[in-house]
Amino acid sequence: MPHLGDILADRLTREDVRGAMNKVMVKKPRGEDPKDRARGGQEAARTMISVLRQLITWGIDEDKITRESNPAANMEKNLPKKKRGERVLSLLEARAVWRAAGDLGYPFGPVYQLELLTGNRRSEWGKCLRDYVDLDQTLQVIPAASYKSDHVHVMPLVPQALEILRWVLAHHPQSGPYLFSGTDGEKPISGWSKAHARLRNAIYANTGGFLKPWTPHDIRRTVATRIAEATGESGDKLVKRVLGHAEQSVTAIYNRYAYVKEVRKVLTDWANELLATEKMTYVCAPAEATGDRLIPSASLAA
Repeated sequence: MPHLGDILADRLTREDVRGAMNKVMVKKPRGEDPKDRARGGQEAARTMISVLRQLITWGIDEDKITRESNPAANMEKNLPKKKRGERVLSLLEARAVWRAAGDLGYPFGPVYQLELLTGNRRSEWGKCLRDYVDLDQTLQVIPAASYKSDHVHVMPLVPQALEILRWVLAHHPQSGPYLFSGTDGEKPISGWSKAHARLRNAIYANTGGFLKPWTPHDIRRTVATRIAEATGESGDKLVKRVLGHAEQSVTAIYNRYAYVKEVRKVLTDWANELLATEKMTYVCAPAEATGDRLIPSASLAA
């Protein structure tokens, strides 16, 4: 941590940590080098404090240092409260995102569309391995070691998702393990900020206007909200399954049923509503005409 410098962990004070945190809070714009990126800000400071706290705790637990207190403990309280996202796309906005994603082509276009169909985090498709997808069983199975909640996540694949995945495998096979990649499958896709900017421009090209500010994570919130609206209070358990949130109750320890059939139904209903005005037939048009994009065969109704 360069903001702390060369200092013994045993001698680190809260003022040292506070000073480093304040330095990290200062935003620095992106440099001219293509590999440069913007740095600093509240979230960067939050991450630094979290890493430092874990580092010191590990050192204490392993008797690597002699101190008893952790100078980074509760330091997040000095940061502004983290804002919770509240944006939910309307049905028309979600359809606009779907159509624009079709114009992006591989690899980002299919990922955005799969997000809309499943409610997965973008990383759960962006970093998806070919082995995670079983087209015969129509499932995506993410092992616990690769899942945020540290448990196996089973996601039913609706017919529309299967069509997209079959298109990807047929027209963009990768030598490496990753389904979506710019390095022939050796590494997962990167460059989400540029992709999101392209998607915003594609939405403008299709509709003549920009959507109110939104983030890729808002897609996940939108899917959950639409399912909750359709199922009511009784569907709360299914929403949790779609989102992959771990059950903390004692009953959950014994109940290992994944509700795949029920989740498949609510996702199918959502997909049919989302694509009610869209034909789900995809063609791979000549590369010279389309840049080998993923192209919907029909336009979204006005």
